[in-house]
This record gives sequence, C-alpha cells and structure tokens, in this order.
Amino acid sequence: MKIWLFRNSNLRTISIILFLGTITSCSTIKWEVPSAYVGQWNTGEQKITVRTHPKGGYQFTSDSARLTIEINGDKKVSGRIGLAEFDQGILERNTGNPDITGVAYIIKCGRIGKIFENDPLETKEVEIWLSPVEEKMKAELRFTEGMAVFPMGELTFSKR
Repeated sequence: MKIWLFRNSNLRTISIILFLGTITSCSTIKWEVPSAYVGQWNTGEQKITVRTHPKGGYQFTSDSARLTIEINGDKKVSGRIGLAEFDQGILERNTGNPDITGVAYIIKCGRIGKIFENDPLETKEVEIWLSPVEEKMKAELRFTEGMAVFPMGELTFSKR
C-alpha cells in the first residue's frame, strides 16, 4: 500500500497538501475574545490560600483579598490580586475540554508578588481559570509554578 501511494504522484501530492494544510491550520487558528469577557471585572473579599513546601510537608497560609482584572480584546490582561499587580497577562482559550472541565479561558498572569501581608511566598506564578460568563463569572486562582497546579481560591467576578 505504501509503495502504491508513493508511486501515484497525484495521491502523493494531495497527501502532502492535506498534511501541510492540517499542520498550518492547527498552529494558526484565529480566535477573538468574546465581548462578554472584555472589560473590567472585580471580586469582593475572597479567601486565598498559599501553599508552601518546607521540610516536613505542606503548609497552608490563608487570608482574604480582592481581585480586579481588565481583559482587553487583544487578549492582554492586567490586574491586581490582593497586594500583587500584573500587567503582562495573556488570555488563552482552554484547549482541553471546556464542556467537561468548565474552564473556558485561562489568564496566564505570570509571576506576581505577595497577595497579602502574611503571604509566605515573595513571588509565585499564577493563572486564573475562567468559566463561561453568565450574570457573573466564576473563576479559580491557581498556583502554576513548575509542575504544580494548586487551587488557591474560588472566585466570583462581577463586571464593572
């Protein structure tokens, strides 16, 4: 079968075109930020838990913080998570299975500072996982440094 396919130049050409078209279309899928997500979003006081791993096991430090995010149509996001600010955030589509996970978009906030005064981590890498927008937007703050995906807090955003 392989030999026949490569002897037939028309089939070989079509196969190569389909292969290259598939690779190109997968890597350049264009998408726009839904208008329901664009704008400024705020939370009230939300419980946030920071996990550290000193010798002897995990330690958890909790406090409350307010969050504010500004999602732009160009997929750039800035905001404040308690005391920490970020301005280089990127909105990405969840390429997993949003219908099952409930996570439609992910804001990659990057490295931020202390979220509250007694936060034991000077810096940490975090993401905000966004559910589909209804009247409000449910979300989750996640510590995503290294291979970790630790849930730091459940959030409810209201659009300003």
